[in-house]
Amino acid sequence: LKKQENSLMTYKIIIPVRLNSTRLPRKPMKDIYGKTLLQRVAEQAKKSDAMSIHVATDSDEICELCSLIEVNSILTSDEHESGTDRVFETCSKLSLKDDEIVVNVQGDEPFIDPEDINNLASFCVAKEADIATLYADLSKKELSDENVVKLWINSNDQVLDFSRDINHLGAASAKKHLGIYAYRFGFLKTFVQWEQSSNEQSRKLEQMRAMDNGQSIFASKAFGEIHLGVDTQSDLDKAIEIAKNM
Repeated sequence: LKKQENSLMTYKIIIPVRLNSTRLPRKPMKDIYGKTLLQRVAEQAKKSDAMSIHVATDSDEICELCSLIEVNSILTSDEHESGTDRVFETCSKLSLKDDEIVVNVQGDEPFIDPEDINNLASFCVAKEADIATLYADLSKKELSDENVVKLWINSNDQVLDFSRDINHLGAASAKKHLGIYAYRFGFLKTFVQWEQSSNEQSRKLEQMRAMDNGQSIFASKAFGEIHLGVDTQSDLDKAIEIAKNM
């Protein structure tokens, strides 16, 4: 069954967006076959069952774009070191309760499946998790690509570890981590108070801060067919080709 039904489940989406990216400057504004990257992400989010959608950004220009594409935006500090910090500030400004579920949809995933967003929120409820994420199968090309983050899970859907190295816990059971998270706001309050951990810094993976502090992360398989994060010009070229053929 594709959809994980939960009629009592409600959640909110926050899309953290930063205008300046080192690898692809002004990334959210990039045109993908007639629509900006941010517009494509927002349109996919709007197809989900989320109660509300907010773009969290440090840029007035992004706020102006949000007005044009009719999505709510919240201006946040320009001193945040991570998207999670930006999500936390936005949740605080929205006066969320500790048990409310927030889905952090990355601002560079133009083809994210709305049903995957819904399923992740439902999965978070079903597992009574503080934090949950998605994964997909790895393609042959991705096995040796250290830009692709891998994860390993146990029989209870709990993440054992994250790494960019396919051999970290064995290639046979490795999966591709997708950078979308569902959190309870109470967990976010705790997360942002923790110092960056050594594994977070060495692996350049923010989720290791949670793992290193003993926090369980659960992962569910995604059903969407296109998993493309736009980080480079090459990714952008791929996204344009995909959009042309949709």
